[in-house]
Order: sequence, then structure tokens, then C-alpha cells
Amino acid sequence: MLLRRVSILSVLLLSLGGVMALANPNSKGVIPSIVPTFEGQPPQKQSRLRLMEELNLTSEQMQQLHSIQQQYRSQINNQRQELALAQEKLAELMASTATVDQIRTQHEQVQEFSQQLGELSFESMLAMRDVFTPTQRHRFAQLMEQRQDEVSNHTQQQKRLDR
Repeated sequence: MLLRRVSILSVLLLSLGGVMALANPNSKGVIPSIVPTFEGQPPQKQSRLRLMEELNLTSEQMQQLHSIQQQYRSQINNQRQELALAQEKLAELMASTATVDQIRTQHEQVQEFSQQLGELSFESMLAMRDVFTPTQRHRFAQLMEQRQDEVSNHTQQQKRLDR
């Protein structure tokens, strides 16, 4: 359960980083108006914009989050690619006449890449967390709990529909 929460928090913090590019403050240090309505926006972007709005981030915080996101982006993307390739190879081995030992070795490789990706995500989440005020951290935790409940409810509904 803790791993699931950490994973959800990591993904959302990383996606929040993408929003920082939208918040390029003007020379007076004033935060530009960011899409007053969410209509017409892709769902993921809507979610990020709402999150940013809910947390009341300052322009300085947005710049800091953007910097952190930039710092981790290439590492995380590289690790995702490594993981995807390892997963593809595992699937190929499963469908082939590979030995059990070969499959186990590849599975261990997939687990290792997955663990490394999780660690990178967690480190970036911790760095982003330091940017938030205590009030923002509390609000962020509430929002993540709500989102987790929504995902859980959606999953349960899907399971009922699939029966």
C-alpha cells in the first residue's frame, strides 16, 4: 500500500513538473494567467493545471519545480527505455524456446530496472516535496488520497463491468 502511494505521488509530482513549462513568469515576477477554464484540454493536462491551482504555487516554486523536473527528466526517460526493452525481451523469451534460467535472468533484469526507475522517481519526488510549504504538502497529500480513491473506485467499477 505504501509503495502504491509512493508510486502515485511520484507520477503526479513528475507530471506536475511538466506544467512548470507553462508557467514561464514574466519579467515582473507575476504568474501569468494559466488557462482560466480546463475545457478543451487533454485530461492529463487538466489534472496538472488543477493540481497547480489547488496548491497555489508561487512563480519561484514553479521555477524550482521546473528545474528539478529538468534535472531528472533524461535519467528517468533513459531508465524507462531500458525497462521497456528489458520487458520486451522478457516477453520474447517467454514466447520462445528459451530455458527457464534465461527467463529468470531476464526477469531479474526487469526487476532491477524497475527498482532503479522507482528510486529515481522517489528522489525527484523528495526534491519536489522540499519546494512545497507545509500547507501545500498537506493539501497535496489530501489531493493524492482523493486521486487514489478515485482510481481505486474506477478499477472496482471496471472489474464489475467485466464480469
